[in-house]
Amino acid sequence: MRLYDDPAQYPVFPFYTANQVDKKAAADAGNPGSNNFSTINSTVQFRLYSSVLRNYPNSYYYLATTTWNSTVTMRKASTLADLATATDQVVFNLTRPNGAGTMWAPEFHLLDGPNGKRWYFYYTAGREPYDLGTQRIHVLESSGLDPMGPYTFKADLLDPTQDNTWELDPGILQLGGRLYLLGTFYNGSQPMFIRPLSNPWTASGTRRILSTPTYSWETVGGAVNEGAEVLQRNGKTFIVYSAGHCSTPDYKLGMLTYNGGDPLSSSSWTKSPNPVFQRSNANGVYGPGPQRLLQVP
Repeated sequence: MRLYDDPAQYPVFPFYTANQVDKKAAADAGNPGSNNFSTINSTVQFRLYSSVLRNYPNSYYYLATTTWNSTVTMRKASTLADLATATDQVVFNLTRPNGAGTMWAPEFHLLDGPNGKRWYFYYTAGREPYDLGTQRIHVLESSGLDPMGPYTFKADLLDPTQDNTWELDPGILQLGGRLYLLGTFYNGSQPMFIRPLSNPWTASGTRRILSTPTYSWETVGGAVNEGAEVLQRNGKTFIVYSAGHCSTPDYKLGMLTYNGGDPLSSSSWTKSPNPVFQRSNANGVYGPGPQRLLQVP
């Protein structure tokens, strides 16, 4: 539990997706189950795979969470704690056959588009009834600068040459004036990929493997690297990701550090040999992943 322990370097709150009380009770009963809730700074609970934003100009916090259905919802509150009781507002309904439901892992980013800055809302969805093999990454675009929308469908973010497996857990990396999509896919294990973008909704190349689950702590319950989140501070770029299977209390966080060079090359990144957040029975922490990172004033 040592990442972000220096507030001068990392002034962020980690956002866990394991409800620690429920996970402990389930683990003690021999059935840890899956992570259905989250804990924000140990006070606010919300659904798995959530994206949180502090929009500094108007001092609101915004929250989008996995709905598991065909709706895209967001919450808005003046404090982090108030997000727990804020009303979910439907900002978009999924209707396209190849992304009609089972929406999860939302992310929203303010990016430059052809009409200036717009909010781009990335999410995972597939065909209905639930079919994991059809789960892909998609993106919506806002009509203005309000994170709550309205939104219109922009694109299916399919790999231009390797659309041959599901892709999940979108993340966005901005580095060296370029834009990249992060995610995970299946090739026998579940590695993390990076794909270049020419704009917020268009791939300009095929995916490249950025990180493969090779350490023993990355393979508990399944060999998985997923849920990539970018942290940039003091000229340094990090990617914090979830490792192992999300159904176990040993789901944890690893970290990549950018060392310069081509961001598409795995050799430009160094993986920390040990997890940066992990299970701690003494502290009642179980399955601290995936995460969301939020900078606060």
